[in-house]
Amino acid sequence: MVELNKMTIEKLSTLTGKILTDVSYTNEISTVLDLVTEEQNSEILTLAAISSLKKIYDKLLTNSWMFDVKGDTKETEEKEVSEYRDWMRDTYNEVFCAICSKINSLSPEILESAYATSLSFLSAETVFVKLSRDRAGVFIEHILISKQSELVTRLSNEVSDLDWKYATLRGIERFSKKHSAETHVDMSPFVYQLLSSVDISEFTSSEHTEKKRKTDASKTIFHICKAYNSTWIQFLKMPKSKELYHTILSSLHEKVIPHMQNPKLLIDFLVDSYDLGGTTSLLALNSLFILITEYNLDYPSFYPKLYRMLTADLLHAPYVTRFISMLDTFLKSPLLPAYLVAAFAKRLAHNSLQAPPHVIVIVVRVITNLIKLHPSVKRLVHRGPDHAAVREDPFLPAEQDPAQCNALQSSLWELEVLAEHYCPGIATTVKTLRKPTDEILVGLGLEKGYDGLFKEYLKMWSKDPPLEFTEPLTFNQSEYADIFTF
Repeated sequence: MVELNKMTIEKLSTLTGKILTDVSYTNEISTVLDLVTEEQNSEILTLAAISSLKKIYDKLLTNSWMFDVKGDTKETEEKEVSEYRDWMRDTYNEVFCAICSKINSLSPEILESAYATSLSFLSAETVFVKLSRDRAGVFIEHILISKQSELVTRLSNEVSDLDWKYATLRGIERFSKKHSAETHVDMSPFVYQLLSSVDISEFTSSEHTEKKRKTDASKTIFHICKAYNSTWIQFLKMPKSKELYHTILSSLHEKVIPHMQNPKLLIDFLVDSYDLGGTTSLLALNSLFILITEYNLDYPSFYPKLYRMLTADLLHAPYVTRFISMLDTFLKSPLLPAYLVAAFAKRLAHNSLQAPPHVIVIVVRVITNLIKLHPSVKRLVHRGPDHAAVREDPFLPAEQDPAQCNALQSSLWELEVLAEHYCPGIATTVKTLRKPTDEILVGLGLEKGYDGLFKEYLKMWSKDPPLEFTEPLTFNQSEYADIFTF
């Protein structure tokens, strides 16, 4: 046994050579391992120890002898050989975990060496056996703990074959459970970065669904899809910054829900997000609507909560165009009751009186579409000035329940006010509601914004206004010298 405090690069090189050539020196692997775990060692000696272990296991991992599962050995095998095999396997696990722990080193050289060596070991294993989920999980955990975005990106490039996808998902799920405390909020971005790189769209497409039973890998694919489902649910329980929270919500309906086996498991997360209000509620809308319309989710509070979100202040928010676009989509269903559509139309019209011009144009177009899709709401437009609903509006703007706000007994008198708006586009759009039109829905014009609206009407002005170009002959500058300076 070589003493650690007297170990040099030369002695380590000699010891490594003996281990590679003489089986009786196999116990000395523990000595080299101690050099890796010893924190007081110099950087050069630690790098040399990692390099030595790589050389040793590059040779040992070239055959399947060490990976034979316990109990599967031949009956004639001697007990000593079986115990030696078990010891070698246990030692290998210790070596792998020790090298992975160095991925968190402050030294870039040690970090790089540990990453490359660990990945090399995992790749060598797969020649004879399936990728070890336990060792891959340890590898993934230390990469995430390192909080190195570059390392996560490099690992993402490895997540291509089935074994790696499954091992990565299981590793992330285990990591998320282990680091669910609020103190680990800074780790969530790296977990999200890695989880987002696991692409299973090829397994969830309709074409693949028809063929999956004919392939030998169908069982593995089934487990991958199942792991994808449980991993996302577990990850969403991790503490997250507000920015990451919004990033997840904005992409959930497009990148995650279509590939989940049971998207309804997201209901708790989405409902909690919907109840938070503000931008968070807005970002949760799309995913909730998809679960309701495509996955038969029973969520009666969706439209009442959406109604409460529609405030006058919201029409001044930066994300108002996105909200109105989604609202237009949510209200297109012909199965919606008349009182609900009338409530949204009335609340939109009522709040638009305080909205900026470019938002008013969009709101009026949404109301136009609502009237075309739901003829029962036309009565709100065609009630004349002598109607009781116009003389004394029964609508209750402070009522938060669309079923109790009396919108269906009211009228859209606000449109008459908007018809006299100083902005020509608003007046023109309002006047189209008074004329019989076809059933073709109008575009919302979300891309214009206030600047676009201003430029549009600026172009309508005459480019050559009339000017007095003849010099006046009766103007005497001397008479006005005390007033003007020429």
